[in-house]
Amino acid sequence: MKKRIVILTLTVALWTGVSSAQSTFQATLTGAQEAPTPNASTATGSGTVTLNAAQTQITVDESWTGLSAPATASHIHGPAAPGVSAGVLFPLSGVPAATSGSIPEQVFAITPSQVIQLENGLFYLNVHDANFPGGEIRGQLTLVPEPSTWALLGLGAGGLLWSLRRRAKLAI
Repeated sequence: MKKRIVILTLTVALWTGVSSAQSTFQATLTGAQEAPTPNASTATGSGTVTLNAAQTQITVDESWTGLSAPATASHIHGPAAPGVSAGVLFPLSGVPAATSGSIPEQVFAITPSQVIQLENGLFYLNVHDANFPGGEIRGQLTLVPEPSTWALLGLGAGGLLWSLRRRAKLAI
């Protein structure tokens, strides 16, 4: 009985730690991901969106290089699966009129339904310019697993159970 309590306590502690932390989402932007028509642009970009632990705000960072013309706008669009277009949800400000650059870090309020869409991979970053007014490069935002999640995935179900049992024995 004592072992079961220890195992249950460890399981709750692991899951609580994972669920209470902020979440990070990343995107790699390329012309091949543009929708509805991919393009052969050699430009690339990267973006990071961090969802706070309370799930009420996102912080956005984005940079790019090699656009065919100076950037005119950048946004987070959604909800849309890869290959599907959607409207602008979060217009990014301070976009430099340059072929390579980055935006200043920005914070936006996010609704519970938008959090669900973000977590389901339905938001994307897009950089627009005069040659590609619909967007030259695009990248779908995907969740970056936290280190503790990677550890759990690496253990697998059997390894996790073995680890918990071993910890329970050590705690007794």
